[in-house]
Amino acid sequence: MKYFSIVTKWISNKAAQPLTCFLAFLIILVWGLFGIPLHFNNTWQLIISTLAAIISIIMLFIIQNSQTRHTVAIQLKLDEIIRATKGAHNEMMDIEKLTDEDLARIQKKYGLLAEKTKKDLKKGKLDTHTHDVDSPPVNKTT
Repeated sequence: MKYFSIVTKWISNKAAQPLTCFLAFLIILVWGLFGIPLHFNNTWQLIISTLAAIISIIMLFIIQNSQTRHTVAIQLKLDEIIRATKGAHNEMMDIEKLTDEDLARIQKKYGLLAEKTKKDLKKGKLDTHTHDVDSPPVNKTT
């Protein structure tokens, strides 16, 4: 499993390079040029179709692996921010495990909080307990 992760990271990094895009374009160009002497026959078409299908399926799994790994890393970083922030709700650290209904309920609560905050900002109140980086505190009541 360790080697799979190493290989998928390497392929994912190489696939994102401009040179890889250029090489793919070059392969298609060469394939197209070979079609002329072969009179664009079925074998000529089968070759590119087969290669495209194989590469697409492999890349699907590599991209999924890469996305999952990045999502887990981001989630862990966010969990650490929540854990280290005074006043943060630690139960939010595993919120992704909740049902869709529970997530919708929490999203609605945060939406209502955002609306209240917008109203408070119009009244000159702060939306956090700290002032902006480049301005002094305006009002300490929230």
